[in-house]
Amino acid sequence: MFLLAFAWLLYGAIHSFMASNYFKNLAAKMLGKYFRFYRLIYNILAFMLLIPVFNIKFSTEKEALWQVTYYQSIIGKTITICGVLLISRALQGYNLLEFSGLDFNKNQEKNEFKNDGLLKYMRHPIYFGILLFVWGMFVTEASTRSLTSAVAVTIYLFVGIYFEEKKLIEVFGEKYRKYQQDVPMLIPFLRF
Repeated sequence: MFLLAFAWLLYGAIHSFMASNYFKNLAAKMLGKYFRFYRLIYNILAFMLLIPVFNIKFSTEKEALWQVTYYQSIIGKTITICGVLLISRALQGYNLLEFSGLDFNKNQEKNEFKNDGLLKYMRHPIYFGILLFVWGMFVTEASTRSLTSAVAVTIYLFVGIYFEEKKLIEVFGEKYRKYQQDVPMLIPFLRF
C-alpha cells in the first residue's frame, strides 16, 4: 500500500507543480509562440502520469477490509454515479475546447471569473464529484487499495484547493475573497 500511496502523492505533487504559476511562466519561456498549446500539453501529461498510478493500483493485491453487502454495494455505486454526474454537470459550465486545451486561438492569459451554474452553490464542484467518486469506489470495493486511493486523492484535492485558491486570489483579488465568503468550498450549504 505504501507504493500506491506514494504514487498518488507523487502524482499530486507533480500535477500541482505543473499547475503553478512558476511552471506556467517557465513553460511560456520554453514554448514561446507555441505557448497556446500549454493547456493541451498540461492535460496530456496529467493523463499520462495517471497511467502508472492506475497500473500500481490495479496490480496491488485487493485485500478486503470487510465483506461488502448487496446494500453497501448499491450505496457505493450510487455515490460513485453521483460523483460522475456531478463532474459531468460541472464540466457543462465550461468551454470544453478551452478546458481541454484544444482551443488554440484562446489567449492563455485571459482569465474570466466564473460563478454561475454549480459554482453558485460550491466553489469546486469537479473536486467534490471526484471525492464522491473515489469514496463511492471505496464503499463498493472496501479494500485497502481503494481506501489508500481515496485517502491520497482526498489529501491531494485539499492541498490542490489551497494552492488553486491562492492563485485565484492573486488573479481576482477581493472579488474571489467575497466569493469564498459567500459560497462553500465543496458541499452546498455546508461551511467548514
